[in-house]
Amino acid sequence: MKLLHVLAQLPSRTGSGVYFTNLIKNLRRYDYQQKAVFGTQDDYIWDGLEREDIYPVEFKTDELSFPIVGMSDIMPYDNTLYSAMTEDMIDRWIEAFKTRLLDIRRSYKPDIIFTHHLWMLSSLVVDVFAGTKVVGVFHNTELRQARMNPELYNRYVNGLENLDLIFVASDQQADAIREIYTTIGEDKIISIGGGFDQDIFYPPGEKQFDQKVRLVYAGKIDPSKGIYELLDVYRELDLDDITLDIIGMPDRENKEKLEGYIGNDASVRVYNVKDQVALGEELRQKDIFLMPSFYEGLGLMAVESLASGLYVIATEIEALMRLLGEDIRRSGIIEYVPLPRIYDVDKPMREDLSKFRRDLRTAMLKQIDKVRDGKTHPIDAREGIKKLSWATLVDNIAEIIEDL
Repeated sequence: MKLLHVLAQLPSRTGSGVYFTNLIKNLRRYDYQQKAVFGTQDDYIWDGLEREDIYPVEFKTDELSFPIVGMSDIMPYDNTLYSAMTEDMIDRWIEAFKTRLLDIRRSYKPDIIFTHHLWMLSSLVVDVFAGTKVVGVFHNTELRQARMNPELYNRYVNGLENLDLIFVASDQQADAIREIYTTIGEDKIISIGGGFDQDIFYPPGEKQFDQKVRLVYAGKIDPSKGIYELLDVYRELDLDDITLDIIGMPDRENKEKLEGYIGNDASVRVYNVKDQVALGEELRQKDIFLMPSFYEGLGLMAVESLASGLYVIATEIEALMRLLGEDIRRSGIIEYVPLPRIYDVDKPMREDLSKFRRDLRTAMLKQIDKVRDGKTHPIDAREGIKKLSWATLVDNIAEIIEDL
């Protein structure tokens, strides 16, 4: 079977990029041919497939002079906002991706296409490959684009009712698709869950506890991720036996804000890692992962952290809670913090933040005590997490596309 994978962004560094790469990696266990189209820039190198099997669309070049257009307003690399694109930029963007897709249609003729994000590129894929089986992969960020940029949605996002299937991470995401993409039939939406890379995120052979309880946040440095509320609570705890590492790359505005919050506190470090492998290595050296986000599509970083042997504190992201289930919740390896009321998708109501910080503080103290006592994950909980690996998820996907 011939497969094609299509993504408008880098095949790494964001949730959709990691999904894209892990899907391809784990499908190698099957007797499939695979090719890929994706956005790239700044001499980025990706080794997910052989060079002859990739069709990169290069940004910051003569063909496309602007940076990659990101599905989120805050990306971990130089990016352009969809809302900031001019008519000329959109025309050139469409032409660049269409050229690659037409080249593939002529030379490769895929049997099944995976197209990521129910947004402009997926509409282009459906149009170019009319008559070919196309599976849409939903990542949730397209909902925000549709709500924030209705003019782009109405003009450039069409034909998605012709997708053969749509993979979502949770039933909640399926409900959101029905609300926004009203022409898509319910029978096409499949809740497939999310996965972690078992070759990168795994516990250390023997957990080593330090004199300090090592807290870690990893992700976008942005107010929507609750990072500043986290720093407020950390400062209020004022404990001598904890440290906080913040792994991410803030933009100029958030860098200055972050520095203002941290001040001269030597127990807080801010740094970035080069890739997922390095992130896995960092996590195995930590004790507690913090995800105080006001908005997440799935919150896969929480799953990756659990798989790496960390205790986790996360907001009540419904998709994450459903994915992990009650057994893992009851095990105590993850503590959930109730969300404040939210508006504009990812902004908390100011009057709810005092309670949010109190709840976050309670959850942090609870997990800190477990680490102080030298407690590791219960065996049953570890086995439950293993079932959420990419290997298991892709076995399910392979079965579905064989039927398709």
